[in-house]
Amino acid sequence: MSSRSKNPVATRAKILQSAHEEFIRYGLHAARLNAIVENAGITKGSLFHHFDGKEDLVTQWLQETLPPLLDELWLSPLGTHDNPLDAIQKIFREQIRRIESVPLNEFFASPLVTVIASIDRKDEPWHKIREEIQVLWHRAVAEALAKGQKQKKVHSAIVAAEEASFIISLSMGIELQAKAQGYSILPGWLRSALAYLDTLRPA
Repeated sequence: MSSRSKNPVATRAKILQSAHEEFIRYGLHAARLNAIVENAGITKGSLFHHFDGKEDLVTQWLQETLPPLLDELWLSPLGTHDNPLDAIQKIFREQIRRIESVPLNEFFASPLVTVIASIDRKDEPWHKIREEIQVLWHRAVAEALAKGQKQKKVHSAIVAAEEASFIISLSMGIELQAKAQGYSILPGWLRSALAYLDTLRPA
């Protein structure tokens, strides 16, 4: 292992990148500090110079990873498209493209899915961060659908908050299913997801 870097910013970034790979591959609970240290090419002392321990490392990774990822994958596309249903269909198509862009044996669900699926209420302070992300995600989708209703681009009879929950569950579910069942399910899922969204359009 290398000695502590004289560039603390670069060292911290290396630790977070190594942690990212470990968390995505093994989950937050099963992730190994020794593997993070080894893959980052640092000493354990260097890791503890930047983070108080595993809980602190996970917390800071969550805080720095999830908000920009949510913005990239959902908030920005929803905010820049005139029609929320068209925007969500595009998001779904992009999601499938990302999944299919890597071999199945190298595919792991996005941090959004990994975190929400693996953290429960006893995991403080991680649970609070997860809840904040879930609220932001749900609010963005629900508000986009409600705005679409006012603009007569989304059916007036739907309950925006309920459909938002279902849309998010669709997005999370396909990443978990793709890993478990293989990529052959993706075309059918995409057709069904796009068709479902079309049912939310005005008659």
